[in-house]
Amino acid sequence: MSVDSVGLRCPRCDNPVSADARFCASCGQSLTPESDEAVAARQARLAAAAPAPLVEKMRAAKLTGERKVVTALFADVVGSTTLAESMDAEDWTQIINEAFDLMSKAIFHYEGTIAQLQGDALLAFFGAPVAHEDDPERAVRAALDMIESINEYAAQLKRTHDIDFRIRAGINTGPVIVGNVGSDLRYEYTALGDAVNVAARVQTAAQPGDVLISSMTQRYVEPVFEFEDLGDVQVKGKSEPVHLYRVTGLRAEAGPKRGLSGVGLSSPLVGRATELKTLTELFDVAKAGRGRLAVILGEPGLGKSRLLVELRNAVGADIADRGVPAAATWVEGRCVSYGRALPYHLVFDLVWSLLGIPRGETGNVPRESIDARIDALLGADAADVKPYIAHLLALPLNPAEADRLQLDPETLQGRYVSAIARIVRGLADKGPLVLVTEDIHWADPASVEILVQLVPLLTPLPVLGLFVSRVETDAPGWRLISQIKAGFGDAVTEIRLQPLDEQSSRELVSNLLEIESLPEDVRQAILKRSEGNPFFVEEVIRMLIGRGAIVSAGDHWTATSDIGQVEIPETLHGLLLARIDQLPDSAKRSLRVAAVIGRQFQVRVLERVLEESPA
Repeated sequence: MSVDSVGLRCPRCDNPVSADARFCASCGQSLTPESDEAVAARQARLAAAAPAPLVEKMRAAKLTGERKVVTALFADVVGSTTLAESMDAEDWTQIINEAFDLMSKAIFHYEGTIAQLQGDALLAFFGAPVAHEDDPERAVRAALDMIESINEYAAQLKRTHDIDFRIRAGINTGPVIVGNVGSDLRYEYTALGDAVNVAARVQTAAQPGDVLISSMTQRYVEPVFEFEDLGDVQVKGKSEPVHLYRVTGLRAEAGPKRGLSGVGLSSPLVGRATELKTLTELFDVAKAGRGRLAVILGEPGLGKSRLLVELRNAVGADIADRGVPAAATWVEGRCVSYGRALPYHLVFDLVWSLLGIPRGETGNVPRESIDARIDALLGADAADVKPYIAHLLALPLNPAEADRLQLDPETLQGRYVSAIARIVRGLADKGPLVLVTEDIHWADPASVEILVQLVPLLTPLPVLGLFVSRVETDAPGWRLISQIKAGFGDAVTEIRLQPLDEQSSRELVSNLLEIESLPEDVRQAILKRSEGNPFFVEEVIRMLIGRGAIVSAGDHWTATSDIGQVEIPETLHGLLLARIDQLPDSAKRSLRVAAVIGRQFQVRVLERVLEESPA
């Protein structure tokens, strides 16, 4: 506790507390410091639960004094003062330890880091020491998982101890300066821009079981989650209100994470006419009964997903069971960025799409509904397929099916492949099929193995298989890309997307902003920062609109006197840092030195500075 002219104050919320209080009445912070041994034991318990690959990434990070944009998640036990005072201290400690175990699993699952433990609360970072391009989304998903697991634990505690145990969480995104990770997987940090403090204040405004996020976080995750807009809320310790949102769940179908549709701007496809023509011609061949495969490769933001959208529109495809006439059935499986450690996650997504189940409804579909869909598609052949699809999707099995599926893993995987292939054939019998797997660079090894066996079964069918990936040759998914490229001769086409040339980049900016009224220097600044990457173009424009540097003036856009310097948007920081973190230490050092030298330089200058500067 701290002392001032008023008296004793809580170290977390800074509210006055009485000298004999064990817990702060405002926020529940313990006012009786735990022994060093107890704190060390709890931290060691959580550190031991961290997955080995995450530990390796954390150990490899050298962050002393480094400024990072992170998403801070602050979670605590609601009403811990009353709960702790009504229980034996040893029992309460055991309950808190088990709660922290559950909470840490959610954090580690999304590759977050526990920065601090504070009595009945914890602070986690997403974005340091391991950066991902979607750290705000990971933080919100972790908080929702945390709430769900604690709710299940609370039901157990109600039965055994007759207590109401709930947690709440607050999330904010902003800059911090971080230090290296210690032996207990914690690291030192100094908050800049009040990023961590705001997360703690947001959490105190939450109701039991709620996840509240600041507007700084909401703008990153708006396409993925549903929210209740709480407006400006006055929180303790802040002179100005904070705009807050309550997360109510995942969207049934995630909106586009990229693009400017949210501000009413769009552009026709630019600079990809040749690639689109190639894909439509491949579809025509597949529609005639000769299956075709295409591998679409490109760095982040070059327009892989946009190309798929344009192809879908061009061939008149729609998802299975949408209930509208379509020239082709569109089936799509997507990987998630944290999916390499989730066995079969890509296959799950693909199978749900084959069965015509929207992503947002997969957790509520009864086994009977799945069986009915397979029956309608396969008729008499459905009986040999339903048990394996149900087992793959972790749906209930009857005793006879359970006995039938007592197989070794290799045989069972082969049955999965056969069952999926029969569903694909059933759809293809009704008309041409476009089968898409996106973001294969994030695929898990089990899904890759399934797809390696499935792909050869597609080529005799009216199926266009599209396999979309970044060029990451060390990713498990690259095995699938390599085998497709090597094994199917004329049946496979590789499309590598390159940055837009200057003419196409100018056309994109003009389409988005009706640029005639915009000064040439502003146009050049946008083009310079984006370097031919369509996503970067859009994000630079979004940043300028957001800060009022570009404003709508009727039917055109114009620059204001506040245009200032065109910087790299914050929305790109996570993407760029995630890419940088994948580099070896020597390359990171070269990159840091190069950034100090300037935007352009001769190689011998960089070599000279590297020789003279300490490692």
